[in-house]
Amino acid sequence: MGEILFFGRIDGFMVAPLRALHLWLLIVCLPEFVTSEQWLRPLKIIGGFLILRGDSLGLEFVNFFNSDCIREFDLSDQEDRHIWKLDASGSYSSKSAYRAYFFGSVTFEPWRRLWKSWAPNKCKTFLLLAIHNRCWTADRLAKRGLPHPDKCPLCDQEEETIQHLRTPCFVARQVWFNLFVPLNLSGSVPRQNESSFAEWWRRTIKRLKKEDRKEVSSLIILGSWMIWKHRNACVLEGASPSVNSVLSSLKDEHCLWCLAGTKKLQGLDLGRVA
Repeated sequence: MGEILFFGRIDGFMVAPLRALHLWLLIVCLPEFVTSEQWLRPLKIIGGFLILRGDSLGLEFVNFFNSDCIREFDLSDQEDRHIWKLDASGSYSSKSAYRAYFFGSVTFEPWRRLWKSWAPNKCKTFLLLAIHNRCWTADRLAKRGLPHPDKCPLCDQEEETIQHLRTPCFVARQVWFNLFVPLNLSGSVPRQNESSFAEWWRRTIKRLKKEDRKEVSSLIILGSWMIWKHRNACVLEGASPSVNSVLSSLKDEHCLWCLAGTKKLQGLDLGRVA
């Protein structure tokens, strides 16, 4: 470091190689100091050398290089190279830069099951909101002081939440039972103490063969959509809760989805669904 940090005096000014200035600015100076005219005023660059006035600021610059904190750095004649910290290789790539945009973001675990399955966009959007507890069920209405049912409109047993409505609710579990048993999926019927629809969906799909997962995911989206529509009919139109009504509407909707091109759902025979 001797020749790099060597200081001399010329006509009352202190002289140091320009590389010393780079090191000083990069390691020590805070951003507000670097942009401050007070710090830059005594500095001049002539012919690759840094010229400092012999005042207190210039002396502080010199004292810094005489301190122990700078002696830990070894400068060499090797050419500097850029290292991209966001990739293990140290080289920049647009992929690693794109990934950096999502640092600290909240992940959405069921995204593949939701967006890769065939279903109308309105049904996928509903399920996205439901997984994030953004549907206007009794619990959300109560928080905002809006009129709401005291109990679940379908089972009349527990407080209504969107998680309860799709899995632990007695009517919902009856719908899933009637859908899954004819398809030899009785082990996937949600339990009464099920607390997370997304987690139940994940476990259900994990038990299946890879080639069957998309069609069952589409069926789960369809079942959730029809349960929600039946709930709205009970709340807004005064309809009576009925498992048979949900299943009848579900089979009609299934036929429409198949006509619209749901190839995966066409392989599911819902004719045996009671």
